[in-house]
Amino acid sequence: LNLLENDGISTEGQIKLLKLVNDISSIEATLQSNHSLTNLHISMRLFLALEPNTETEAYIKMATEINEGHVSDQEAAGREKCIQTQLNSETKAQLCRLQGVDHSVFSDIDPLHLPEVLSLIARRNGQGELYVALSSTIIALLSTMNRERCIQLRREYHAA
Repeated sequence: LNLLENDGISTEGQIKLLKLVNDISSIEATLQSNHSLTNLHISMRLFLALEPNTETEAYIKMATEINEGHVSDQEAAGREKCIQTQLNSETKAQLCRLQGVDHSVFSDIDPLHLPEVLSLIARRNGQGELYVALSSTIIALLSTMNRERCIQLRREYHAA
């Protein structure tokens, strides 16, 4: 999509285009974002494949590059956007700030799936991100535990 002849797109317009290719408001919204747009030329710098001028342009470029890398599988593009943006605390915070979203990704995830999500975070984003995710989800993880059974097993262990 070539928008170079529009005499510059406002910051607000760029944010709307970013939301089109990567809506950060929820995991579901990210999965439903546009995954087929592979080129979005909103500035001459992006058109010439130079470094983006603004943070918004950089995230638009990142989203369209993910789309381009998964052109034959739009579901894979959605998953990759979730991994790179929803499950990376720094990127998520920056995108939330840009898009005006105040929301935690972990509230969208069933607590029973959190161990798998945390494992994915550690594999893809490293131990630092895992620590951030754990500190954000510890209460939800503990809520899935059967406390009575845990206490019973502990008593049986100490009685033996």
